[in-house]
Amino acid sequence: MMDILAVVCGAIGFSLIFNMFFSLLYLLSKSAGKGLYRWVTYDDFELLTILIFPFLGLTQYVASRLYEKYNWFKARIILILYSILLLILAILFFILFDLL
Repeated sequence: MMDILAVVCGAIGFSLIFNMFFSLLYLLSKSAGKGLYRWVTYDDFELLTILIFPFLGLTQYVASRLYEKYNWFKARIILILYSILLLILAILFFILFDLL
């Protein structure tokens, strides 16, 4: 049972790291983030959208909402805070992975 929990914590930590790097791409350019997400999911193939959601979907959802609601400066400041939060959570999940 502990092995399963360790694998789950490792997988969550790994997906949080992917989301953090994707949010840093969104910091560089909104169109680069959207373009990468469309390229990875082929924009109309629903199975890929479901499979890639743990790795890029969370940041895609947050970044698109931020850019719709706020101007580019506020959205980027919030994305920096979001990236820091993802890094902290990833570190915590990797610590749990190591302990279990």
